[in-house]
Amino acid sequence: MSGPKVVKIVTLEEVTATCEGHLARLDQSIKQWQNSMDKLGETDEMFYEKTIAKRKTFDQMLKVKRFVEIQKLVPMEITILEDDIAKRRKLIVASKSQAAIEEKQAKENIKALVNLLNNKQVVLSDELNNDLQEAIKGKYQGNINQLLTKAFNLLKPNNTTELSQKQKALLNRMVEDDTTQTFASWIEKQNIELQKDPYIHKIELYLAELSFERKEVYDVFIERLNVIEQELQHSRQKLLLDSFVLDLAQAVKEAKERGALQTKLELLLAELHQTTMEPLDFDLNTLDTININELKELIDRCEQTLAQITEKNVATYRQQAILQGLASLGYEVRHGMDTQWVQDGRLVLRNPSTPGYGIELAGKAEATRMQVRAVKLTSESDHHRDKDIETLWCGDFTKLQQWLAKQGSDLIIEKALPIGAVALKSVITEEIDSSELATDQKTLFSKKI
Repeated sequence: MSGPKVVKIVTLEEVTATCEGHLARLDQSIKQWQNSMDKLGETDEMFYEKTIAKRKTFDQMLKVKRFVEIQKLVPMEITILEDDIAKRRKLIVASKSQAAIEEKQAKENIKALVNLLNNKQVVLSDELNNDLQEAIKGKYQGNINQLLTKAFNLLKPNNTTELSQKQKALLNRMVEDDTTQTFASWIEKQNIELQKDPYIHKIELYLAELSFERKEVYDVFIERLNVIEQELQHSRQKLLLDSFVLDLAQAVKEAKERGALQTKLELLLAELHQTTMEPLDFDLNTLDTININELKELIDRCEQTLAQITEKNVATYRQQAILQGLASLGYEVRHGMDTQWVQDGRLVLRNPSTPGYGIELAGKAEATRMQVRAVKLTSESDHHRDKDIETLWCGDFTKLQQWLAKQGSDLIIEKALPIGAVALKSVITEEIDSSELATDQKTLFSKKI
């Protein structure tokens, strides 16, 4: 069949460029993984070496044109890296959150014990008092439990002065004996009291997440929390904590969204740099100063730029492949035809061996699909001659497919009509008429197969 047909063309150059774009994203993803490990304080040489080995394998696959596998496996590898970062971060956030809760618990235990010692009017040595105060500030370098035990052992029933009934009952429960078990029971009770705090786990988990997402914002919330903890009026402190938790949750949400957007932007920029050498029209150093909406707009702009560049490059690849292939078959290919094709959305080429006839390429040059058909360049009607031309074009089309295949490109028929199924289209243009009169016409790629 070599009547009008719809064909699909995929060039070696465009597939190679697509794979190189995937690999550029993977390289950036590996950098992101390394940066995340630095932030988390993690190392995993085995995982890293395994990733680098895979990266080298992809280079070998590219050399032997295993394009389909690259386009399938590289995005999977990027996902593996992203999942590994998320898994490690989740574990470390949980660990950091728990450590913060334990530290807070230790401070509260010391505060409670100091209050009891003061209520019993127990005189502390300057050294012990100083150690206790340092522990409350979180600056004590020794063993907190040993310090607590030492201070707890100062509690004796005969040191009791006038206390309230509630204080006496608490003290009696605490000082049933001086054994470690009594101390352990007291510690357990203190821990249970803190666990009842509805904010403790939320706050520490949010803070741990924020410390890895946006350290500068984390520092602001830490200062704010320190101020709230100094508030003596319980009702006001609760109101402040309510507001604090809401703001902290929103900050974590925004930080995560910003982090995801920056990750996306970095991968996008990596592919852009692989595609074009032209400098970008924004300063990457200002990313931390723009809001989330501006970041989204920047991503949209980069995606549009990448799409435009890709479209332009693909058009060039396909134009060159088709025109070089037709030139090799003897069709006249002149300078400027690529521009004419882009402007008009169609192009007519002649073959000197078949005067008065040619072929028409219809469709945008960057489009995957186009229509190709034999046409006549006059208004005269010769049905038998028209069928002969279509038969000749049938042979030329097969040769064109073979030539493209040798270059690593594919020209696939998706729809075709039989020879003679429709009348041959008549194409008469000023360009064709004037070109027929030219005697110094230049052609490109005139080598025949």
